Amino acid sequence: METTSHEKGWLAALVAAELARHDPQDALARLPPEVRAAGASADDLAPAARLLVARSLRRRRLEDDAGPAAGFLDDVRLHVGLLLDLGALRGEPFDADYRRAEIAAFLAAAVGDVDAALEALPPVRRWASERDVAWALRAAEGALAARFDPPGDPVRGLPLYPGHIAILRRRLARVAMGFHRGRQLDPVALASHAAYAHAETVLLVEMLAGVLDAAGSGDAGAPAVRQRQVARLVLPRAAARDARAAVLRPRPPEEIAAAAPERVRPFLVEQLFLGLLRARLAGDGTSRFIEAFLGACGLDPAVVAAAQVEAAAQHGDHHVWFEAFAGTGIDWQALAGDWGAATDAAVERVSAAVTDNLGAVLTEIRQTGELGQLLARAAAGATLTHDERRKVRAQLIDLAKAVPALAIFAAPGGMLLLPLLAKLLPFNLLPSAWDRPGDGKAPPPGGKPPTPPDPAK
Repeated sequence: METTSHEKGWLAALVAAELARHDPQDALARLPPEVRAAGASADDLAPAARLLVARSLRRRRLEDDAGPAAGFLDDVRLHVGLLLDLGALRGEPFDADYRRAEIAAFLAAAVGDVDAALEALPPVRRWASERDVAWALRAAEGALAARFDPPGDPVRGLPLYPGHIAILRRRLARVAMGFHRGRQLDPVALASHAAYAHAETVLLVEMLAGVLDAAGSGDAGAPAVRQRQVARLVLPRAAARDARAAVLRPRPPEEIAAAAPERVRPFLVEQLFLGLLRARLAGDGTSRFIEAFLGACGLDPAVVAAAQVEAAAQHGDHHVWFEAFAGTGIDWQALAGDWGAATDAAVERVSAAVTDNLGAVLTEIRQTGELGQLLARAAAGATLTHDERRKVRAQLIDLAKAVPALAIFAAPGGMLLLPLLAKLLPFNLLPSAWDRPGDGKAPPPGGKPPTPPDPAK
């Protein structure tokens, strides 16, 4: 019988099912070559873990008729899958009972129940009792359900859920890697992982509150909704206080970026772009916030472009992309069902093609003119006509002559990657894409582009 999140013991049942179908050799063979290469050293899984976390965040299923409970369980399965993949990379003999104890302890530690985690994986390596492992699973089950079920964000809330999931999964990877390095769970390291995750969460809340304020997205009831979201994060007292204050009065984008450690900034930029997609934000205020935040982050343009690609790949509403190219004869249901696997390859290829040739791409798109407008319309969810799709393909073929790496977009099936390409390009470098309907004029050279149309209309 299918597990549901409303049944007591659902996490134990889910873990048992994942362990029963797990074959370490098959799991290792299914991993992309770059992940296997990054995990060549069983003593340093950090490079592989980064790739696995990013890959798992892209593999969330589209929302479907199964409802929010299925989405929540899918997220938990991906947590468990990440731990199983890291275990496979270690190359140790697979013992299902001991791996179950590891998973129980890692999940309990990642949600903050250190006592339960240490009982399931004692500092002196020995077999924990079934009672101890079951306790850790129950502790993790309650915390996961309280914080993430149902999945998603409320109306008038912050587009926070994907970032909250990502922070937990990153913390989970750190817990597992720390154990694999030292062969035991270290309470001091667990406290450090917790503090890092809490700091990331407060910065994420403040950044999203700031961009929504800049966009004018909210009403009199929005602050109360967002405060309830903060309460659901279950932060320690000081962090919760900071998050509540950030929701009400976020600092300017430059100050938020300056407060973020350098290694956290790429993650925040990725979540900023993902938040824009989820909330469908546009307008001059949004553009000014993005420009100020990115400027203060001081990231390499290739890092920013890669963050945009990741955000596009993680965006749950892929139907927006599908609708933009309706009538192409593509089996959308089949594509949606395998979207996670498809984006694994697409993200790497698109990111490499565009980030390695960003300057040339922007120059060519400026010169082709209409291509920029059509790309932006597709990214915003507009349906392109047959004639417009033909024009896009013709211009991409010309573009590939100047930038050979972009032949991927002109190849069969390459049209599906256009929204990824559009989302890589800074708004102010596609001025013709944001012309006001009906005026027929682009902004003057060097002038500020007009307010983008609301993609929800």
